[in-house]
Amino acid sequence: MSDISVWPDDVEVHFDDEVNLLETLVAADIPIAHLCGARARCSTCRVRIFEGSTHLTPRTTQEQKMADRLDFPEEIRLACQTTVTGSVNIGRLVLDTTDVELASQLGKPKMVGPVGREVDAALLFADVVGYTSMADKLPPYDVVHLLNRFFARTTALVEENGGRVDNYIGDAVFAVFGVEGKPQPALGAVRTGLGILEIADDLTQYLERIYQMGFGVRVGVHFGEVLFGLMGAESAARETVIGDAVNVASRLETANKETGTSLLVSEAARKLTAEHIEYGRLFELDLHGKSGLVTAHEVLREA
Repeated sequence: MSDISVWPDDVEVHFDDEVNLLETLVAADIPIAHLCGARARCSTCRVRIFEGSTHLTPRTTQEQKMADRLDFPEEIRLACQTTVTGSVNIGRLVLDTTDVELASQLGKPKMVGPVGREVDAALLFADVVGYTSMADKLPPYDVVHLLNRFFARTTALVEENGGRVDNYIGDAVFAVFGVEGKPQPALGAVRTGLGILEIADDLTQYLERIYQMGFGVRVGVHFGEVLFGLMGAESAARETVIGDAVNVASRLETANKETGTSLLVSEAARKLTAEHIEYGRLFELDLHGKSGLVTAHEVLREA
């Protein structure tokens, strides 16, 4: 019989033959996070090996990718990817009560499933141009009224094209297409972007009559992999998406300022919509937070 000695719990877990490290710790009620569902898609189940490293199987391909990404030293292992063949002494790296509660492990002698799922989705950001100036010139209730007109029509358009509004961020709208299995999410997002520009034109006519000012919008669209799931504290948790693709869509929306455009999409989104959408200028952009240049395309109209 062999033992897994766990610090700082001062617990020894006994086993015969060979076992998966994460499954064994969870079965012994040791609080250890594993938010991706033991797929080596996160690093929350990492442990430090103090003694007995020769009694562990080598890193799997998936674990090695995560180790390279986060620059793990040799003594840091992902418990979900590690098989134990003999006695080891380890330290778990989830130590405080907040991490333990988020991991939802106490008293659960079984694996907890992933908190989300990875999906390929189209992401759209739309931001009102000149909002600060508008807010300075108009009474607050008038600004709220105008934004609500914009949000109401935009939300209806998003849903009509198979998407869902993920969030309203001040004067901006963030929408996601594809997380609910609707077909052609990229096309739905680009069509929504064109529709949002039409909404802005209508609101400009409305504003010119009442306030003698216009209403502009910038839109960015990207297609890529995101993690979709329930996130946030329990009392306020909601379904949302996170991932680098979200950042790219946001940066494309902002890039309209320097390119003098109103609607930019990434190369990934263009490839999926080229048969239906007419594109104009091409830009190689240095987006904040991205290494290398990102190709973006100006959207003109539906083909």
